[in-house]
This record gives sequence, structure tokens and C-alpha cells, in this order.
Amino acid sequence: MNKHSLLVLALTLLLTNSAFSQEHTLNNGRKVFASPNFDEESKSLYASTEPYSETIANLATSSPALPIAETGIKKLTEQKFQDAQEAFKTSIRLEPMNAGLWQLYNEAVIGEYTTNKRNDFLKSAIEADLKPTFSITKIDSYLELGTLYIVGTVKNTSNKQRQKVILKARLLDANKKELRSEQGTLRSIDKVLYPNESSLFEISFKNPPSNIKSYRVEVASWE
Repeated sequence: MNKHSLLVLALTLLLTNSAFSQEHTLNNGRKVFASPNFDEESKSLYASTEPYSETIANLATSSPALPIAETGIKKLTEQKFQDAQEAFKTSIRLEPMNAGLWQLYNEAVIGEYTTNKRNDFLKSAIEADLKPTFSITKIDSYLELGTLYIVGTVKNTSNKQRQKVILKARLLDANKKELRSEQGTLRSIDKVLYPNESSLFEISFKNPPSNIKSYRVEVASWE
């Protein structure tokens, strides 16, 4: 083969390879997608065009739960917490995923609890059988050297021992108005009174008022 034939063959092979390369790189079947637009605001799957109430749990104005929730708000304001709970429970059945309604229901429950606790504290009462701790018997009085003495016997009627018993006497006029009062103790201030035990006491008034008509004696304190 001469030089001219070799040159023709080389040119033929070069053109064939170039055509194959161009056909291989083109892919008319490839799909081209548009680039995402990050400036566009994403839309929620739950997006709605309904207008919403700004005051009650962000409920749609068309929601059947809204008027019931409004009733619950009114009852909550009036501190009718049980009625408010019932209203919010009904609205929650209609809008079970509404967190605002659950919060309002919790406020009604807490309101009822704190109100009941406050009322229990203010109206607390204890019911028990009446059993006096002491009884005062054999009481008398006498005047000696310008001093009035009120004496008597006090008995421990409880089922526990008592000590440091302090008694108080009040001098009264004809209208039962208190004129003066003094305290006294058992003959021995440290004496322990056991159940059903009695002891003498004495209370003195130096220079007592002249218009005394009566007196009253009571146990003021003990341990």
C-alpha cells in the first residue's frame, strides 16, 4: 500500500471515531428539572384559607367548636369552673388536636382545684365529742386584810396528765361587766394533775373594787 492509500485510510478512521464520540455524548432521553426556588414560601400540608379567631385557641371562625369554647371562656371568667370544663371538653371532641383548647381545659381544672382547697381551708371544721379537760368545784371567796381571795378545787377530767395549770378569775359588776382580772396557780405550780385527780387553787385580788357583784373562774392554760 502506497503513501496515498495510507493517508486516505487514516482520514477515514479519524472521521469515523469523531462521529461515534459525538453520538455517544448526546442523550436526548435525559429529563432536565428546574432548580428549586428558595425564595418561594413553603406551604403547609394543613394550610387553610379560613379566617381564624385570634382570641380563642386559634380556632377557625367556621369551626363548630368556636361558640362552645366562647361559652367556656365566659364560664371561666365567672369562676364557674365545672361548667367551663364541660364546655372545653365538648369543644375538644370537635377539635381534638387543638392544643389551645387543652390548655383552657387545664386552666378550668386547676381553677376548680384551687377554689375547693381555699374553701376547705376557710370552712375547716372539726367534729368531736365534747369532753371538758377540767372541772372547777367547791369554789368560794373571802376577804382578809384588804385582799379578796377566790379559792376552789380544780379536777383533771381528761385521760392525760396535765401540769403547769394556770387559772384566771374575773371580777364582774351588776351588769356582768369585767372590773378586773387576776391569774393564779395550783398550790404547787409544778404539780402534775393525773387523770381524775383534783387540786386546790387560790387567786388573790389586793384592794378589790367595791362594786363587785360576782366573779368567774376558768382554766386559762396548761401543758
